[in-house]
Parts: sequence; C-alpha cells; structure tokens
Amino acid sequence: MDGFKNIKINKFRGINHLEIDDFSRVNVFLGQNSSGKSSVLECILLLMGMSNPDLPQAINAIRSRSFSNFADLGYLFHNYDLKTKPDVAAELFDETKRHLTLELTYMFDEKSQVSEQNGHIPTSENKTFLNTLKMAFDIESGQNKKSYECSLTINPQGMISNKRLAEGYLEKNSVAFISSDLAAGNPANDLVEIAKRKRKDIVTERLQYFDSRITTLEILNNVAYIGLDGIDQLLTVNMQGDGLRRYLNIVAASANPVNNILLIDEIENGLHYSAYKKLWEAIFALAVGTNKQIFVTTHSKETLQKLNQMLTEHQEYQQEMRLYTIAKTLKKGHQAYKYTYDGLSGACENDVELRGRVL
Repeated sequence: MDGFKNIKINKFRGINHLEIDDFSRVNVFLGQNSSGKSSVLECILLLMGMSNPDLPQAINAIRSRSFSNFADLGYLFHNYDLKTKPDVAAELFDETKRHLTLELTYMFDEKSQVSEQNGHIPTSENKTFLNTLKMAFDIESGQNKKSYECSLTINPQGMISNKRLAEGYLEKNSVAFISSDLAAGNPANDLVEIAKRKRKDIVTERLQYFDSRITTLEILNNVAYIGLDGIDQLLTVNMQGDGLRRYLNIVAASANPVNNILLIDEIENGLHYSAYKKLWEAIFALAVGTNKQIFVTTHSKETLQKLNQMLTEHQEYQQEMRLYTIAKTLKKGHQAYKYTYDGLSGACENDVELRGRVL
C-alpha cells in the first residue's frame, strides 16, 4: 500500500505541534469542534501537492466554501502569526520522507511593481506588504535528498503577477479531497476513469446496495445520471437527495484507482444513519481493491457504531483500521490518542465516548 506511515505538524492553523503515528489503510479522526481534525486532512493534502503554489489558497476556499484571496493565507499560520513558518513532515510506506515549509514574504517582482505610487519601488527593507507565498519542500529517500521551491506572487491589486513552479519535480501520487460541503463535488471525473477501466459495474452495485430501485449509472456530458425502476428516463444525480449524492461522491472516489490517497471531511454529512454501515463496507472494500489509503473525519457516534458493526462482520478489515481522537490538552497541547478495532469495539460495547477528550 502506498501512503503515509505518520505525520508531524508544526505551527499550522490552531495546531502548535501534533504527531500522529502508525497510520493504516483507513484512518478515522475524531475530536471536538476546532480540535484540528480537518487541519490534519489539509496537511496531508499539502504534502501531496507540495509543488502546487495555488493549493493553499484552494484549501482556504474549500474551508470557507467561498472565494479565498491571498490575504486569507494568514489563516494557515498558527495564531495568525505571519512570522512563523507552518511546517509539515511525513514518512511514507515506500520509505521516502516529505517535508514542507510555508512562508509569507516579500519578493521583488519588476513586472508588477514598476507602477508603484510616485515611481517608488519597495525593497525588502521598506516593503509595504507581504506579496509572496513560498513553499519549500524536501523529498528524502535513503541517503538521497532533493530540495525544491515554488511560489506565488501578487501585485498591489491582489492579482497574481508571478507563479514559480518547482523545477525538475513531478508528483507521482494523486490525492482526492471530499469536503464537508454537500453542494461541492462532481463524481463524473471519477466515474469516467472508472468506466475506462471497465469497473463501472462495481459502483453501480454499490449504488444498488444503497437504493435497490437504481437500475443503471451513466455519465453523459460530464454529468452523472441514474436509472430508477419504473421511470422511463435517466435522472441526474444532482437532482436527487443529499444522501445519494454524498454516497456516490465517496464511492466513486474510493473506486477510482487513479487516486491513491482519499481525504473525506465529515463523512456523515447528508447521510441517514441507516446508510453508514453500507458506506463503511464500500470504503474498505474499494480501498483494498484499489490499494488506496483513506483518511476520514467524523462527529457522529452513530457512524462509529456502524463502523464497529461492519468490522465485526468483516474480520478481514479489522487490521486495516486506525482511529485517532485529536484533543488539545492543557499541559501537552495537541495530542492524538490511537485506537485499533479492539479499542473501538470495547468503547462501543461499554458506551465509552471516543469523540472528544478534555485534559
């Protein structure tokens, strides 16, 4: 399996320092509001997109569910301290190590600055605003370590004036992110890739498990359609309920073999509790079938109960799961408390609360 063995996060959003170890195939993050669950997903996404200087702004747009401008990048910095440098590192199962540092700074850009007021061109000594996001990252494999840098620079009007890509670097991994926003996401791209590999029937079967009335699944003009028993024409998935759209988005991303990392924020959003067990079974089966690693956040106790029921019935998946409660403690800061299947099973049997710890 490709993917992450561990991750270390420093000075990112509300997290001062956090280390999480022993990731498995499907990893579930729990925690109270603002505990840092979504931030962990964002850090994994950043490590998979280190060569893309547009990604930090895109991550803010996903979180805010609206347009994000350059000034919003300050929210990525711990306590909005722009002098700090958010720092994320991880070791992967292929024994490579990744390390990424973000920095907001000033970079002179002649194209954008020649029109400064009164003909004055600011320098690093008299800079008036931070106009550049730098992403410096390392890839280490054995004794071989390579360093790269990419950046994004804006002009005083907030428009992108210069974008520098990481020269000589090509990302071999592909990551998919499913946000908590029910209005976001289009499964058509995943479904096209699945259809190319003649695996569409696998997704159709999972949909029929969700709703037995579904007879077919089609992709026409980049739009997903379903056929329902007793209805003579295909119906767009987007016109169906939140539950079916959410379920299909997750199943399609899980089934797409191009994505070797899948991130799902607030997995329970839009779904009736009766669908949780079906979805967990689909996620584990498809993750194994496509050799994929999946990271999930949840607030729902019912989701955990259905996960436990599914794992009890499918012993072959029990070692493929890790559960982490993220908590901000008074003495040690952010901590991650790990549970395997046995811990989850015991907590569900004894009604022990795992979703948040206050210490």
